[in-house]
Amino acid sequence: MITNAITLSVRPKWPEIADHYAVWSQGREIGKIRHALDAGGPDHAWEWFILIPMGMPAWASGAARDRDAAIRAFSAAWGRLLKETQPERLQRAWELGRAAQLRAATPQPARSPAGS
Repeated sequence: MITNAITLSVRPKWPEIADHYAVWSQGREIGKIRHALDAGGPDHAWEWFILIPMGMPAWASGAARDRDAAIRAFSAAWGRLLKETQPERLQRAWELGRAAQLRAATPQPARSPAGS
């Protein structure tokens, strides 16, 4: 169940890679904040993305001058997404994402070549 409270946890995605963070909310990874390797200038040194399994609006990603600004921008966009998206649609996206993860983790039987 999605609630109206916005609690985000920003933590390193991989311990051995600096400046690449996963953003979590309510036990789900919902996005990334990372140092932009191909930054277009000092105002775009960090990039952020909301990544949930549904079509995302253009404002669900962006760039910022530093990590703290990226976290603030991410938080504002996440709040907007929660406000503008029906809870049922978000719940369905989580269900579809979970089904895709399970399907990817399940070994598939080998298919015989066509025409044999």
